Amino acid sequence: MTFAEYQSFCRTTAVYPKETAIDYLILGLCSEAGELAGKRKKQLRGDGYVRPEDILYEVGDVLWYAAEICSFYGYSLEDVAEWNKIKLSARKDAGTIKGSGDNR
Repeated sequence: MTFAEYQSFCRTTAVYPKETAIDYLILGLCSEAGELAGKRKKQLRGDGYVRPEDILYEVGDVLWYAAEICSFYGYSLEDVAEWNKIKLSARKDAGTIKGSGDNR
């Protein structure tokens, strides 16, 4: 499956209030990222074994929200992946990949 196919599929499962769509999507992304962090926290705390599938299940939910945010703004996941690749390549070339802040 390509990013384009996945993003198109996500549109068919998108059920949320359109009048507050971007707020809903950004908060949903944060919520799912929090669930992912919570699973890792349980591992660190020693509260039993968390299967890799459990982690990846949450990553999938994060990806769904990312796809929907891209769609909201009229962009594709491919666009965002390419922009991120360019940004990271520039940081790597500049020797700033390990720094902090947006403009490095």
